Amino acid sequence: MKKVTASEARKRWFRLLDDAAQGEVIVVERKGRRLVLRREELDTPRTGTRDYRRLLTVPDADQADQWSWEWRGGSLVPRRAPRR
Repeated sequence: MKKVTASEARKRWFRLLDDAAQGEVIVVERKGRRLVLRREELDTPRTGTRDYRRLLTVPDADQADQWSWEWRGGSLVPRRAPRR
């Protein structure tokens, strides 16, 4: 574990990010508070590309310029824009 002050972290930010990416835990101390920077361990390895199709499904994607999203009852619902 590496401990640095906020001022030192600002000067060496990218080096600290590289260290954290390699598994080092970085503790940044500022005004009596500790902030921990560490690499997130994932259950499944990530691939180079992401597939967002499961997250976002829209009706008539070819007409995407004619609809928008509306927040209704705790979820986003596609809404068609009025015809011009």
